[in-house]
Amino acid sequence: MIKEKIKIHDKYQFELKLGYKVFEGNKNTLYNIEIYFFLPNNLDINRHTYTKNNFYNDLQTYIRFKTPSFILRNIINGQDSPYNKLKLSFENLSNSLNKETIDNYIHQIKMFGCIIKSSLRDHIDFISDKTNNGDMENLIIEYAENIKNIRLNLKELRGIINTPNMSEKLFSYYLFCDEYISHIIEENSYKLLKLIETKNLLNRVDLFQRIYNIINDEITYRKINNKFHMPNQSSDNEELIFRKSVLKKFIGSVLFLKTMSERPAMLLEQILFGLAAGASMIFATAVAFYSQIKYGALSVPLFILLTLSYILKDRIKELLRLFFSNQIQKIFFDHKINIYTSEKKKLGWSKESFCFIKSKNIPQVINKIRNRDHITEIENGWVGEKTILYVNKIKLFSKKINDIYNSYNIEGINNIMRFDISNFLNRMDNPQKEIFILNDNSYKEIYGERVYHVNLVVKYSTFENTIYKRFRIVLNKNGIKRIEEVFTEKENGR
Repeated sequence: MIKEKIKIHDKYQFELKLGYKVFEGNKNTLYNIEIYFFLPNNLDINRHTYTKNNFYNDLQTYIRFKTPSFILRNIINGQDSPYNKLKLSFENLSNSLNKETIDNYIHQIKMFGCIIKSSLRDHIDFISDKTNNGDMENLIIEYAENIKNIRLNLKELRGIINTPNMSEKLFSYYLFCDEYISHIIEENSYKLLKLIETKNLLNRVDLFQRIYNIINDEITYRKINNKFHMPNQSSDNEELIFRKSVLKKFIGSVLFLKTMSERPAMLLEQILFGLAAGASMIFATAVAFYSQIKYGALSVPLFILLTLSYILKDRIKELLRLFFSNQIQKIFFDHKINIYTSEKKKLGWSKESFCFIKSKNIPQVINKIRNRDHITEIENGWVGEKTILYVNKIKLFSKKINDIYNSYNIEGINNIMRFDISNFLNRMDNPQKEIFILNDNSYKEIYGERVYHVNLVVKYSTFENTIYKRFRIVLNKNGIKRIEEVFTEKENGR
């Protein structure tokens, strides 16, 4: 099953997040994604102005594991809780410093930070979805109590590794995690305060105070521990933002996977290019032999024919190279991206390809979902749209993933694709257009926004089912205005 989420990342980029489930019991898990970009003709995006390299420069992908799911109350409690795994790694490191205990200690620290972040976010989302005020109040109180419990237990771990045999570097990993969690608690607590403001809760004042106490405790704790990284109204807070970003990358690195890109059929391409060179050389040599036989070793016709054969030889070589290159692109993917763990164990691969596709070659079901109307046809000059097809095929080695990450239940992989639309803006008109309205016996000039619609039709396929989605990305010269989900359809029993 594939789970997707699309959002605006910034005014020039949208982000499509795809979640791939790792199927247990299967040797391999295979997913296929097809994304059709329907572009208005007046954007002047075509195979000549927008190349394969342009597309892949605009596309940025990240592959990472999904964070193991734990509800907030179970992070500390329970035999198999993340905290107990973290505490055990601290004890093992304190008793024996070796590569295995060090690696596990760092791994558990990072996993604990990721789980805390995910659990806090999920708990607040769960509160916001509640319609019963009593349930909301109980969940907010539970949030505050669980935060207090987590902080007390995490602080106790400091004493386990605060020993003479522990290096400063190893001890700093704990400090990084501790500071990261402090920032995460503070950020989520502010989100909860904003949520409480929108609700008419009976014990609103008491709930506010509980959350304020959590934030004040974290600020005080960081001050005591010489972590003077607080927001300041009179500063640009550059250091704070930078440090939080570094901590986020450090903690999150445990879930990100390494990738290595390669070009499929590179050997075949070089062989075919060699054949193209050979064919052109055969032609030139044949012309030289024929000319010498017919006109002799030294003659004006021989000189002319040899010159022409050299020109044609060069053109034949380039035309054959272009022909073979186009045929290879039709058969093979543009890139193959191998997916590895940090220990360089291969967990799967991803293949991707890009091309402009003619209207007659677009599958009927995709055209139906695109649902062209007369407004669309007028906008595009009654000559249709340009359509880009991006194909991404993912293969995961399910058994290997489950074997390697057996300490936590890894449900799947997130493939995060960010696409930059800056190249689509070059030919756009100004974002504001003047329009006029009547005002009694006079008129008034006002302004309206000039927008363009880029439609995305996405097809997700697994061995279980196929899902179709359509999104409308509304753009103007200033960037992305909004993204609308227009259509969803699911086909079962493939």
